[in-house]
Amino acid sequence: MQVNEFINDFESMEVPILGVRLPEFAIEEKYLKAVGLKLGTSNYDFLRALCIEGFKKLKISKSNPNYQIYGDRVKHELGILSELGFVDYLLLVWDVINYCKENDIPTGLGRGSAAGSLVLYLIGVTKIDPIKYGLYFERFVSKIRAKKQIFDGITYLDGSLMCDVDLDICYYNRPKVLAYLDKKFAGKTSKILTFNTLSAKLVIKEVGKILGGVPEEEMTHVTSMIPKQHGILEDLDVAYEKVGEFKEWCDTHSLVYSVALKLKDLIKNKGVHPSGIMITHGNLLDSCPTELSSEKEIVSSYDMNWVSLFSVKLDALGLRGVSVVDDICKQLGIKVEDIDLNDPIIYQSLQSLKYPQGLFQLEADLCFKTTQKVKPKNMQELSAILAVARPGAMQFIDKLALYTTTGTIDSIHPFFEDILIETGGVALYQEQLMKMANKIGFTLDEAEILRRIVGKKKVDEVKKWKSKIEEKVKEQGLDKEIGEILWKILEDSASYSFNKSHSVSYAALAALTVYLKFKYPTNFFLSLLSMSQHEPDPIGEIAKIHKEMQYFNIKLLSPSLSYSQIKFTIEGKDIRFGLSSIKGIAEKTIEKLNNFKREHANKFELFESAKEAGLTIGVLSALIQAGTLSKFGDKRAYLVYEAQLWNLLKPKEKQNAISLALKYDYKLIPIVKALNQVHKDEKGRPLIKDSRMATIKKGSERYKNIFELNDVCADFANWWYEKRLLGYVSDKHLIDIFLSKKSSLSPINEILELPEDSYVDFIGHIDENPTLGTSRTARKSKYAKYQISDETGTVKVMIFNDSLEECKTLNGVLPKQEDIVIVSGRKKGDDTIFARLIAVQQNVIYTKLSELKDPTV
Repeated sequence: MQVNEFINDFESMEVPILGVRLPEFAIEEKYLKAVGLKLGTSNYDFLRALCIEGFKKLKISKSNPNYQIYGDRVKHELGILSELGFVDYLLLVWDVINYCKENDIPTGLGRGSAAGSLVLYLIGVTKIDPIKYGLYFERFVSKIRAKKQIFDGITYLDGSLMCDVDLDICYYNRPKVLAYLDKKFAGKTSKILTFNTLSAKLVIKEVGKILGGVPEEEMTHVTSMIPKQHGILEDLDVAYEKVGEFKEWCDTHSLVYSVALKLKDLIKNKGVHPSGIMITHGNLLDSCPTELSSEKEIVSSYDMNWVSLFSVKLDALGLRGVSVVDDICKQLGIKVEDIDLNDPIIYQSLQSLKYPQGLFQLEADLCFKTTQKVKPKNMQELSAILAVARPGAMQFIDKLALYTTTGTIDSIHPFFEDILIETGGVALYQEQLMKMANKIGFTLDEAEILRRIVGKKKVDEVKKWKSKIEEKVKEQGLDKEIGEILWKILEDSASYSFNKSHSVSYAALAALTVYLKFKYPTNFFLSLLSMSQHEPDPIGEIAKIHKEMQYFNIKLLSPSLSYSQIKFTIEGKDIRFGLSSIKGIAEKTIEKLNNFKREHANKFELFESAKEAGLTIGVLSALIQAGTLSKFGDKRAYLVYEAQLWNLLKPKEKQNAISLALKYDYKLIPIVKALNQVHKDEKGRPLIKDSRMATIKKGSERYKNIFELNDVCADFANWWYEKRLLGYVSDKHLIDIFLSKKSSLSPINEILELPEDSYVDFIGHIDENPTLGTSRTARKSKYAKYQISDETGTVKVMIFNDSLEECKTLNGVLPKQEDIVIVSGRKKGDDTIFARLIAVQQNVIYTKLSELKDPTV
């Protein structure tokens, strides 16, 4: 069949996209009664009644000047929301939050521009007072910008311009919220598709490797040449014009460059939006094609931009920070809302912050370093940190720090100083831009339109608004320079200004985590440890948490069959490791573990009890290697070998072994040998015949080999077991094991305190595979960059040129993730070690048979 014939079989179809039609849902009678309303009451009146109830909770008397401010603001917002047709959308969001409250599902304080709405604050959707923090409703809803149309008596909203409420929900309970929406709007919901494109950096790297046959290391260097503007990578053609070295490489590899230009921005693959949910008015399939994700979940075949044109888009993000705060408050029996965000302990702790693990947003490297520079003294300065610690805005970190530590303001003009003083003279927030435009005479609605037009670089509109600013300045009788300064700031800040509503909301959540960590550290670390099992790398997460615990004088007690519960538990001021968090202990094993978790008089009873409880030999081995059965001796490799040997014996052989246990001090290997060579039955035959002994030997040979290999360095074997299975080592540290071999070794935490250019030697564990590259200096030195840890801290290590070749192991490759290495070098700036030697510790420890390369070994 010809292509034209195939196309002719289809009829053209007109599908007008009129806008978003909100899904219908009725307010239940019990909620109406709760605010003194009857069935049949309009949704607007219900929203208004919710606001009145929330207003009462503010406890502002009529004599208070704020009473009028709050009253006028809520009336203004309700009027706008009603006029624009947004009431039902806000009630949809309120319904989700209300479901969470009724089902004990923690929610966040607010996210995005929604925190600028007093209505959302009063009805409990957000928990940040927008008037207290100077947040604007117009940043959330602009009367000028929003549009609606009525067609055949039905109201349709412009999806690209309507208000958008983003929700933060407990990470672990988010599926319950999605299930609630699926049930409430059956056949009308789905997750939303995302398209991942070939970015400039990715496309030239892949084309270079595949088409050009260029080594990975060289392509890493090539992509490192692509410059950034305000933290965003420039396009390939821009990099070609700007960077001589990049142009030279592209000219030499012209085919790679030309193909990369053609493929750039094409769709690489599809994914599922991490938080977006679409809800349609009618049946989903009547307006949107769908498909199944890799997880077999229904997902739209349109991406977020298309979906928002005709359906409600609800953003419900699962946030671990919300879960942590709620969990700790429940442990302590306190309420989140009762924590004072101005409590001195928060800002005293932030003045000299050294330990950021678990602090919402602040644990990210750039945010952490910014906090150390800025030293915030209040919520206002903490909010500014979250706004400035981003690629586009980081150029102003030093300016902000100068202001917060010395009070020095980099004033752009006295006229705008009162607006920019809170951020040291930097127009850090979008709300500041709006306020600056408002100060020269524009309404806040107009100021928001101006901000968006400049930010989106709509050329024709930009020219009009530049003229409008000039006219407004002239009309107000202001200095011409004021208009010029405003325009320059609007243009410059388009790539870095931040949403203050979002920044304040997340700063408040960060402040809560700081308060809980430094006020109740044991409960804080218990919560982090308990939630580590949900992380992509639970063992790595436990390792990071343990490193910080020691600085709070809190021990992570080793797992014990006698003292450990299934989950982590507080024991005095310390925390006991939970059995279910040992690597290799699957969730389905927990019930069996509960049956097994009792006192065992001796090793043989222990082995038999494990079998009766249904534990596999793999699980029992993991329990032994993790140190939970240390009462039976510290030779864990030997105990594992015994457990594996016991597992090979028949019931009668086990009975005979038990009968000889005391005589041979419960040592199973001598007992089995004695059953074959010494002890006879009533007919004078060995209790284990030679043929049966050969079978046992054959079955246990590989287990024996693993034991003998590990027994060469028993202390290191125990260390390795714990590191692999627990994420940390409770007793003997690496430096204790290897110090005798190199007397100058120091722990990493001490190295980090040494002055620059100090010579250092230390031993550590490589956390991840090295980053390889070539420096952009004239010498173009090759380098490998590592992150190496011990029990006290983590340090960056770089090694260059000849030393790079020397540090390769016997098989010709560089040290890799999980290798134990001894490093010698010099400490340089930014706490980085420039190494002259990275030597791999050669002992290999095995935890299971599959790790043996040669199955006959």
